[in-house]
Amino acid sequence: MATHKKATFRLGSLSQGSGKPVIVDGARSPFVRSFGVFADTDSLELFSRTVSGCLRRVDMDVSEIDEIIAGSVIPQIKNPNVARDTILELGLPSHIHGFTLNQACASSLQSIMLAAKTIAYGHPHIVLAGGVESLSQVPISYSAGARKTLVALSRAKNIAMKWRALRAVKLHHWIPSPPPLAEPLTGLTMGQHGEIMAQKNDISRKDQDSFALASHNKAYEAQKNGIFDREIIPIWPSPRYSDALKKDNIIRADSSLEKLARLPSAFSRPFGTLTAGNSSPLTDGASVTLVADEKRAKALGLKPLAEIVDMECVGCDPHDQLLIGPALAIPRLLKRHRLKVSDIQRFEIHEAFAAQVLSCLRAMDSPKFFEKYFGESKALGRIDDDRINVNGGAIAIGHPFGASGSRLVNSLVFEMQRHQLEYGMVAMCAAGGMAGCLLLKNIS
Repeated sequence: MATHKKATFRLGSLSQGSGKPVIVDGARSPFVRSFGVFADTDSLELFSRTVSGCLRRVDMDVSEIDEIIAGSVIPQIKNPNVARDTILELGLPSHIHGFTLNQACASSLQSIMLAAKTIAYGHPHIVLAGGVESLSQVPISYSAGARKTLVALSRAKNIAMKWRALRAVKLHHWIPSPPPLAEPLTGLTMGQHGEIMAQKNDISRKDQDSFALASHNKAYEAQKNGIFDREIIPIWPSPRYSDALKKDNIIRADSSLEKLARLPSAFSRPFGTLTAGNSSPLTDGASVTLVADEKRAKALGLKPLAEIVDMECVGCDPHDQLLIGPALAIPRLLKRHRLKVSDIQRFEIHEAFAAQVLSCLRAMDSPKFFEKYFGESKALGRIDDDRINVNGGAIAIGHPFGASGSRLVNSLVFEMQRHQLEYGMVAMCAAGGMAGCLLLKNIS
């Protein structure tokens, strides 16, 4: 159980760290479909409860924490720096630094990477790194015309000036507008880019539906067998706080290829191949990972589970294949450590869309792709299905944008623990033509 002591600043009392970043533990909320049971639970509530749940499981003095980093893609107006607000909300020592970042879907993976880089630089830190997304409470904006009217009204000094401001009002100015989901450079949505990738890589609708069905089946078996119990902490949804939610509610046990085949195309009608069934759904949830300097962790009596060996971040041309980044990051990271695909016992590859994952897998097995991007004719090779997302992925479990990276890391670390596997790898695509990849080694 975490204990709360008065904050103290230990000038010069911290010894030099090992420079080896390790993962000690992690926790997440249940992932639930947006506009459902978490509809009245905002990002601060979701993230702070997840942080609190993680700390309750770790036997350490909370004053030893140095930093909290949160990823959030669509921050809420009230708590744009949800990391710092969580520290204050929970009554944690005020010396704990907190900041929030946005790197699209890879945000919480980037928060873990930043923690690891700081530790590798020599700072013996203890960091809670993760993220949150509450798409149920997405901020709604109004047009520039509505904004100008409100500003003019606030500055009006008399009735005549207010009347002139009101006469300029146009009805269409007050139509609310949700945050745009399209890429600013291409004008296309993620799903439309997924359709482009499916066409370029010859990914059929049947292939996508089969992948989605496998994701649901694997996630259902994992949920039924208690695999997710270690990573999920219960959340009592506001405003009633009556019943605790203890498991993800998107996973389907009754899915089938026949049901998936009947779904209409979602992004390129009527002939598109991406549907609501083979794409990740809008999701609310939070996740956090405890990252520490190995030497300091052991000095505090904490047991490291996995070492963060290395990481890779890449960009790619968003006009070509927006979400192909994992196929670039994985080979670069493996080559740097002279590892082969067969050396990695488990891969967690983010499932934004079945078409995107299948495109990346096909690209890594394509000499033509490697010649184009790496100037080499020898491809990485095929990654066996039984090593990828063995407990399901975001298509089944859900994808709260700011939290998915931490969820993938926690799931992988716990999977490596269960089966005593040496190496694991997390890879994520992200909007803007970005990707991140993390190499983990079991040290328990």
